[in-house]
Amino acid sequence: MPAPAVARGPAANSPTRRRAPRPLLVAGIACLVPPLIGTVLRLVPPRDDATALLASFIPYALLGYVVAAVVSAVALVWPRRRVAAVLTLVSLLGLSLHTAWTVPFFVPDGRVAASPTFTLLSLNLYKGRADPDQLVAQGSAADVVVLVEATPDALADLAARGWLDRFPYAAGGADGVQSDTAVYSRYPLRDSELLGTTSFQQWVTTVETPDAGAVRLMAVHPCNPYCGRGLWASEHAALARVAAANLDQPLVVAGDFNAVDDHGPMLDLHRLGLESATDLVGAGWLPTYPANRPFPPLLPIDHVLVDDQLTATSIRRVRVAGTDHLGLLTTLARAG
Repeated sequence: MPAPAVARGPAANSPTRRRAPRPLLVAGIACLVPPLIGTVLRLVPPRDDATALLASFIPYALLGYVVAAVVSAVALVWPRRRVAAVLTLVSLLGLSLHTAWTVPFFVPDGRVAASPTFTLLSLNLYKGRADPDQLVAQGSAADVVVLVEATPDALADLAARGWLDRFPYAAGGADGVQSDTAVYSRYPLRDSELLGTTSFQQWVTTVETPDAGAVRLMAVHPCNPYCGRGLWASEHAALARVAAANLDQPLVVAGDFNAVDDHGPMLDLHRLGLESATDLVGAGWLPTYPANRPFPPLLPIDHVLVDDQLTATSIRRVRVAGTDHLGLLTTLARAG
């Protein structure tokens, strides 16, 4: 008597088994492509304007690798495990690489302060639209202020509210000389000069702090990639040259850089020995732009950088109505 037939599932090579993982594999590949582009842009930094705009989102590659790793790992339970395994491995490698680039911003560097501190506020006024009353209130916590995208009317509004009583020293925006970037200080300023001829005025000055001594300050605002004509790259290159020429003294570089830490020009500044206050403090992810949308800011393009003669003991974002940036309030000191 013949043995009864045994019910079996679909054969391993049946169309049903072959097609089952295909949507997951396609999804895994689709999820992997954007973060891979981010990794390439980090390893081979672009200098052209269009690609620089795309590179602004390099930090989000880490999240992309997380999604790609999860989707690819789920595909491992289906046939064609080899393809899914390759996708998972690439995702995990990319995730590890971007994690290594990101984690230092969450871990304090331990560079101790060897002097009393002074506080610096940096803010983009969005063509002078920042609320002057709120700016005066935020400025009351600062010793030195860097303002970019200032206008004559905005600076006049600040002066009318007693701004110059707290900050009697200025580079740009004072004595009838209007500047779209200005430095205001409670302490004397000397050797103030423009940082070359750039789309926005940028200043280099020396702040005579009473406790930390003379500190060279660059108030910067290089052109953004929308400016075209290669100005983003050329003005960042000029900024780096001036920074390199001022490394023989304590140096702070602060303002709206129109670049994230993963952009090539920022990596160039880090290679000069300039460290982000965010990195030194371990403050983590501090996006500052855009700050006037229904959603939170996406990009950290405002920075405070210091050389190895200085350190940061705190940094936090501040909000002023009317502007599309969050400001940075940073406490600095001589490094021990």
